[in-house]
Amino acid sequence: MPPRREASPSQPNESANAPLIAALTACLAPLVKLLIARGFTFQMASEVLKRVYVEVAEKQYGDDTNTGTRLSLLTGLNRKEIKRLTSDATVKTPDSMVSFAAAIHGTWSSDRRFRHKNGKPLALPRRATDGALCFDDLVRLVTTDHRPSALLDELVRLQVVEVDADEVVHLVEGPFLSRRTLSDRLIHLADNVADHTNAVVANVLTDPPPYLERSVFADELSATSAAALAARAREHWDRLHTDMMDRAIALEADDAKDGGPAKTRIRVGMYFYSESQE
Repeated sequence: MPPRREASPSQPNESANAPLIAALTACLAPLVKLLIARGFTFQMASEVLKRVYVEVAEKQYGDDTNTGTRLSLLTGLNRKEIKRLTSDATVKTPDSMVSFAAAIHGTWSSDRRFRHKNGKPLALPRRATDGALCFDDLVRLVTTDHRPSALLDELVRLQVVEVDADEVVHLVEGPFLSRRTLSDRLIHLADNVADHTNAVVANVLTDPPPYLERSVFADELSATSAAALAARAREHWDRLHTDMMDRAIALEADDAKDGGPAKTRIRVGMYFYSESQE
């Protein structure tokens, strides 16, 4: 009897490949647009894709052995490439400071303790005086892994807070948009697109689909009408953002009191896009 060939995680037949390729093409096209705009060649992208294949194979479909042979079967890469990719970890992940800065911004905008009765964010003294809430208190609600001074510097760099002569920190009104540098923008791309894609892929692979993932589509609108709908989407997001942040903060407090494991993360998103069909 011939030796049994180990199956890959998914071996779709030819008829299943066409819709998968079409979906993959649609998803990759905007990213390839970004890569070309930044001078990122196919060869450079291919190297990244190889690494991702190996990392996902190890994490999602591997076993206790994860030998070069097994990973080669799962990915289609030869064992020499597997060895090179698993022993040469040169890909860096984005700094987490922007993510913490975004969390601080969200808490400051949403937590009633840090807002006036009219909903506007309070100006916070740099450090506590007379028991009043201060910026350091806000940071410690979000993380104890970074010093408040380091996160204040990051928020100032991102131009989302201002510090006056009396060492009082003021939140700049508006959404958190860390667009100071390309690296800042790419962190949001990685976070939001990755989790949106995670939800979509889980819905494709799981029955019934476990995650909410919906959109609204219309294609006979003027540019003015599209802009009006974009503004309406922002209005709805502002309300949803405040409601979800309030609820998340309350539930985190409840979980802390219960003392049980609290290691599940969530991300709630909403998007709007429009383009001319000419």
